[in-house]
Amino acid sequence: MQQRSAPSPIGIRHLLSYGLGDMYGGGAFLIIGMLFLFFLTETVGLPPWSGALIFGIGKVWDAVSDPLMGRISDRTRTRMGRRRFWILIAIPLVFLSFFLLWTALPNASATLQVAYYTAVYVFFSTVFTMVMVPYSALNADMTRDYRERSRLSGARMAFSMISALLAGTLPKIIINTSGGGPKGYGLMGALFGAFYAIILIPVVFGTRELPTEEEAELGGGLKDLMAGFAGLVRNRSFRHHMGLYICAYTAMDVVMLLFAYYLSYVLVRPGMYSVAMGTMMGCEILSLLLWVRLANRRGKGRSYAVGVSIWVLGLLMTLFLNSSSSLLAILAVCALLGIGLSAGVFVPWAVLPSVTDVGELIDGKRRAGLYAGAMTLARKLTQGALAVPLVGVALSLLGFGDGSSAQSANTDGLRLLLVFGTVPILILGIFFAGRFPVTPDSHGILRDELDRRKAGKDMLPESESTVKKVCEELSGLDWEALGG
Repeated sequence: MQQRSAPSPIGIRHLLSYGLGDMYGGGAFLIIGMLFLFFLTETVGLPPWSGALIFGIGKVWDAVSDPLMGRISDRTRTRMGRRRFWILIAIPLVFLSFFLLWTALPNASATLQVAYYTAVYVFFSTVFTMVMVPYSALNADMTRDYRERSRLSGARMAFSMISALLAGTLPKIIINTSGGGPKGYGLMGALFGAFYAIILIPVVFGTRELPTEEEAELGGGLKDLMAGFAGLVRNRSFRHHMGLYICAYTAMDVVMLLFAYYLSYVLVRPGMYSVAMGTMMGCEILSLLLWVRLANRRGKGRSYAVGVSIWVLGLLMTLFLNSSSSLLAILAVCALLGIGLSAGVFVPWAVLPSVTDVGELIDGKRRAGLYAGAMTLARKLTQGALAVPLVGVALSLLGFGDGSSAQSANTDGLRLLLVFGTVPILILGIFFAGRFPVTPDSHGILRDELDRRKAGKDMLPESESTVKKVCEELSGLDWEALGG
């Protein structure tokens, strides 16, 4: 078997080019989550139930398209590699799909409008999947090094956070300054659609993909697809990884959904939303380097546990704030929330490439696309089918959403919902972090074992017991089941 030279280290160009890709991932869905339902009801004139129908149909389609796209990208073979090919094809579709979401149909019937927005939302979701599933898998294909993968994930999260900051402020400014209504939303959709499309060009041409290492192509048909899903379920590292991911991102959704209510009704400071969110997101970005370094030195599970513990502390401190609290105290709590949130959103994506390596150990196939598709699907389902509906129901039960005031609504219930609707979830995430088996040392042993198997070499007797123990711990399977 021909020996390949070691790939060159990941450089600044790779970090920046890869990180830019999550400007789309971190911003597009945030704008939709903030404004699309409002656009449908207030500008288009559709009843609120139609928005639930449109989003619901989109989630059903996601359940099919996300793992399917992962499967397709795993089996793609082009000169560009497996992942960047699909991002390149999607670039013009990114602009078109986002722009069409904000295009009004004058004089159309309600039935036609519902059909139109359902179709374009499904179109947008398909394009988003077409970009973000290969993009998420690209990290594992750019480098095999544990620390370089952490740096790539850190760059991704930094740009994602910057994009979220832009998405949370600029769209409304564009809409309002251009007269609002269909014209304002249309201009916003065109500008952001073009921005998200252009920003993907460096991702395609500024990143790289290492040569595919497996000798045999992934098999086709339903049998191999089911084998891939079975590998996901059997993979102990992946199961704990999903625990980290779902807990952190569900808690983040709850905090973001409730924070404006908390400022307006509990602290009676609705005007400081931009300052509070700016402090939170600024600290989230600034602390990212800390979590990257801790992950590389002590392991990603440790980085997650420390960061989420700070997040829990910040949430508990919200119980002691009130309308007479000083601005400094409020911003200090926002800073703690941002610092902890940073670790919660960074680590799960940084962990994904290592988890796919464990999957390769289990069945001998690199299925990074399938793992990324499962992760993307879990994110959409926890947000659309869990966090948003449950928070909406809880707010209704507490008396919010019907022109309520701080006097008539249950503000004490809101305060408790913010804390006890998130803290137990985060504590569960810390539990998963404590049991997460991938560390810098164990990942190095895993990579050496994968390289040994590809080269067909015998295992060194002095390392046999250590290798077996690490591989069994990472996978959750015994050595014989791993083909050792």
